[in-house]
Amino acid sequence: MARDIVAEPDLQFTKDLIAAGGGDLKKCYQCATCSVACKVAPDNNPYPRKEMIWAQWGLKDKLLNDPDVWLCHQCNDCSTQCPRGANPGDALKAVRKMVIQNNAKPGFFGKLVGESSMFVLALGIPAVILLLILVISGFGFPEGAVKYSAHHLSPKDGFIYLPLIQIIFTAALAFSVVSLVMSLKSYLNNLETYNPIPLGTARKPFIPSLVEALAEILPHTTFKECEANNIRYTSHLLTFWGMIGLAVTTAIVAFNVDILGMLPPSQNGPGTIPIKILGNVSAIAFVVGLGIMLFRRLTAPDQTGGSSYFDWFFLLVICATGFSGLLTELLRWAGWAGGAYVLYAFHLWFVLTLLLYIPFSKFAHLGYRTVAIAWAKSANRNVMLPTKPKGVSAPPVEAVES
Repeated sequence: MARDIVAEPDLQFTKDLIAAGGGDLKKCYQCATCSVACKVAPDNNPYPRKEMIWAQWGLKDKLLNDPDVWLCHQCNDCSTQCPRGANPGDALKAVRKMVIQNNAKPGFFGKLVGESSMFVLALGIPAVILLLILVISGFGFPEGAVKYSAHHLSPKDGFIYLPLIQIIFTAALAFSVVSLVMSLKSYLNNLETYNPIPLGTARKPFIPSLVEALAEILPHTTFKECEANNIRYTSHLLTFWGMIGLAVTTAIVAFNVDILGMLPPSQNGPGTIPIKILGNVSAIAFVVGLGIMLFRRLTAPDQTGGSSYFDWFFLLVICATGFSGLLTELLRWAGWAGGAYVLYAFHLWFVLTLLLYIPFSKFAHLGYRTVAIAWAKSANRNVMLPTKPKGVSAPPVEAVES
């Protein structure tokens, strides 16, 4: 049951938030320009004005359990119009990172992915696992046409022993799924605890609210509202659905090979042309979306916002996964077996990294954002009020202090 919480200031939290990429949040002087500029913030619960003052005061519990930080899609309209350069978009992005770390199960992995001092260890763990698979598979490239998967160790009939890949990668995915579910359950419980719903307020069932939230998230509807960084809609849509397409392709291939006993697409098995098309189109969409993201981050930081280590680790993993996979396919087509095998090993390394760290990297945004939006809909938190009267720019003080 929800209960009233008395928040205690934590000045160290403010310092940690700034170090996590919170930017110049102390420059904020509560003019409310950011809340007025945001097109997706509802009138009855505007943001990010209140979040900026909570951050300045070090109200850790309020910020880390505030659903509105996930309703924000970091369009950065607020930051580009801030008269003081306080960068509210960066502050909310840093809060989201800390929410992931605060709810991570196990907590060590949250620090492993989020702290730059642990970069070598974060990449080293999956690298060692893959190296052991390669040792067991026997180093060396098979003769003849490129054949990635080996079904036997002796005599070796492929580059890497497929049963080991299946067992270890499936275990990594299962670990991530269980961890993500536990983390999101913890976050949902915190939302209920730290955001008491007034007695008598009508609530909608959570599952229908979740379906409604997914109907907004899957087509990236909210991203269309962005003005300062509107190309973000295209880049995220391409990357998201490209990733979904690659996951579906992998699932189909695994089912065909393991259950039906069909040859994989790389070996020109029967009925694999549609799978190749889906995989290649998805890979192209994925890489193009990533390319747009990287280009915008490097050329228009004033519109995209600052980039922290947490952002760059995520981009490194997904870019390395996407580009290594696409280059592996191209080298196989070109007949360069040695290069294809080397790149395939790197591709597997980053795929394993991606699978292990889904609940702890920015990939977790999809889960946390979905839960937060669904909870807000269930609690009627984001119901739009009638249009503001002309001349009224700032939200009421009560909204800031709530």
